[in-house]
Amino acid sequence: MILDGHKTIECRIGRVGIPPHGYLDVGDLIWFKEAGGLVRLVAVARSVRCFHPLSPHELDLIRDRFNEQILAPRAFWRMHRHAQVATLAWLGEICELKPFQVAKRDRRAWVVLDGPPVPSSLIPGA
Repeated sequence: MILDGHKTIECRIGRVGIPPHGYLDVGDLIWFKEAGGLVRLVAVARSVRCFHPLSPHELDLIRDRFNEQILAPRAFWRMHRHAQVATLAWLGEICELKPFQVAKRDRRAWVVLDGPPVPSSLIPGA
């Protein structure tokens, strides 16, 4: 959905401020890896907004205002109804990659790296 231009905002919502909340800045590269799969694309964070503390009403406003660009299903919003933090990243300069594998053994959905992921390498902290 990112490559075809329909999904233009990456959204991370949770109960505590773990990455990317407070870690992502405009101009940072966001590498997208399929769950249990390959790294397939990279995008530049064109704009970033963090919300904390987040009330249920504010979460509803985020969903109503931005879900046409986030493209999250209703179950996503229900699952996060008690969220305390949200990070929205507007995606720019999207580049499809030749898919490559990295080793990641933990369950973190978001990892902050000092540089680009190296094919076939172990992600730090994994």
